Amino acid sequence: MMNRLCNILATSMLIASLSAAVSAQSITTTIPLPNGALGIAVNPLANRIYAVTPTPGATTSDLAVIDGSSDTLLTNIAVPAGAQFVTADYFTDRVFVTGCNYSATPVPCTVTAINGNTNTIISTLLVTTTPGFGMAGIVANPLDGLVYVANANDNVIDIISASKNALVGTISLNGNSPAAIAINPILNRLYVPYGSNQTAIVDACSKQILSTTTFGSSTVWAAVNYLNGYVYVTDDELGPSMTGVFSANGDVLASITVGDTPLGVDVDPFTNLVFVVSTGENNVSVIDGATNTIKATVSGVPGLYVAVNVATEKVYVAGTNGVTVISE
Repeated sequence: MMNRLCNILATSMLIASLSAAVSAQSITTTIPLPNGALGIAVNPLANRIYAVTPTPGATTSDLAVIDGSSDTLLTNIAVPAGAQFVTADYFTDRVFVTGCNYSATPVPCTVTAINGNTNTIISTLLVTTTPGFGMAGIVANPLDGLVYVANANDNVIDIISASKNALVGTISLNGNSPAAIAINPILNRLYVPYGSNQTAIVDACSKQILSTTTFGSSTVWAAVNYLNGYVYVTDDELGPSMTGVFSANGDVLASITVGDTPLGVDVDPFTNLVFVVSTGENNVSVIDGATNTIKATVSGVPGLYVAVNVATEKVYVAGTNGVTVISE
């Protein structure tokens, strides 16, 4: 465990130090995708970006694979219909896609594992057919090979072993419905907004809720700076709209005003910049994590979710026109 922890920190610092200097907080290009993009994830070691592309009425969805060097589309991988969220385990070069196919009865909610080296599907695992609010997010812990799925149908966090391609456990949320999920792999903690004024702090090892934090009124997404432990949670409300800053234990440290109806958020631990997508204003707020103040606002970005590539200091925003690329 400690060796892998050292590896992740050393590797992350190395790729951050090799980052090319670019002009700060500006749109560099847009990668068009049919029907736009939903969930998005980055593998900084492979310099690959993965974006879920919905295909209404089709029997499958697409997972767009983007080359981070040229910011161009490499290929599309057919995944189960209804796919929405994606995460990457950069040590094993595996990608995991989750969602629910609402055109089928009963509704299958699945997690598909993909070999990132060959862009081929390894397996598709049925998680649940219980009716509900679907799969609300997915994260991978590269330190132990486990994948965590925010299952809003069953009000639990499902635990998947990537090596076994099997469900190996669940974490009860005491009847609360998850709206998203974020992970601190070093502390092995999960942060789970409930879509209300509550966010759960979960110990993934003991599978227990440690505490709940009260913030906002409609918490919808979260991201973690694993170097300092800070957690960023968006409150999806009309102005004044806020992003909360929590300690690793869930203490509210700050509340930052951002653009209307913020949704996706991600953080670069090395530059200590936080990026919040405001769907109501089509912009991205850039937060200075050292001062918890707005450093810049990038306009003209019709986005939903966001992922940062710490290797290249590029920010990828998935939205209605595809993927918008912003320099840090």
